Amino acid sequence: MAMGNIVFIMKGEIFMSGKLSCSATECVHNINSLCSANTIHVGGINAYTSGGTQCDTFAEKSFKNAFANMGNMNVVGEIKQLFTNSSVEMSPQIKCDAVRCTYNEGKICAASNVQIYGPAAGTSEGTQCETFVD
Repeated sequence: MAMGNIVFIMKGEIFMSGKLSCSATECVHNINSLCSANTIHVGGINAYTSGGTQCDTFAEKSFKNAFANMGNMNVVGEIKQLFTNSSVEMSPQIKCDAVRCTYNEGKICAASNVQIYGPAAGTSEGTQCETFVD
């Protein structure tokens, strides 16, 4: 297991650790436009544009959803982020079904910077991966 913008190998799966920013402010994982989830899943198996993608990890802010999603918290990243304003330390591992995207490498996102868009999102369908490139 390596840190930074590097590859993680866990239980036979490979994950990329990219820097992620998110405008889905109503998501339980969104903290100051950063994602506090340990792993996110970008859907969009039939996507030809970013509009065909969505963050399937999106969960509307509520006590119930905060409790339900505790198992997917990036605790180490959150603690590191508390001590720095100069870099992004709190970024999730990104699984991705958008197989037509240039950055998709075996259903793992290889982009070094990812932008999830969804400022008015109330569900995952209101989000999209702006980093998608066909």
